[in-house]
Amino acid sequence: MVGVTHDAGQTARSRPPLLLAAVAVAVLETAALIAYALGIAISDLQDSTNIAAAPVEIVIYLLFAVGIAFCAWGLWRRRRSARTPFGVVQLFGVIIGWTLTQGDGDLTHRIGYVVLVVSVVGIALVLSPKLGEALDS
Repeated sequence: MVGVTHDAGQTARSRPPLLLAAVAVAVLETAALIAYALGIAISDLQDSTNIAAAPVEIVIYLLFAVGIAFCAWGLWRRRRSARTPFGVVQLFGVIIGWTLTQGDGDLTHRIGYVVLVVSVVGIALVLSPKLGEALDS
């Protein structure tokens, strides 16, 4: 199937729904990490009793967000090399989601379940043979 022409003059196939879903999961996870880092920053500005931990946490979460964004970009560009790191991110998401479901409070549990569902969907996508077919080597 012939799609939109890129600047390099190559034609691109249209992106299948599974590939678009994987990119959407990665973009959602990137946005969630950025929002979480901003939440930490805002909380730290309001109560700065521990001045060393918050900046380090923020930097770590933002670095993870950049890494996931690169996975999304790689998947969007149909790079097979983005599939494995995307899968590893989903495994971390399962661990984080499970940990949150064991935490205190209803909101923490709900967030944990959302993280679990998104991560399991990401794992299903990354293991899908159709996604593999959609990626270039």
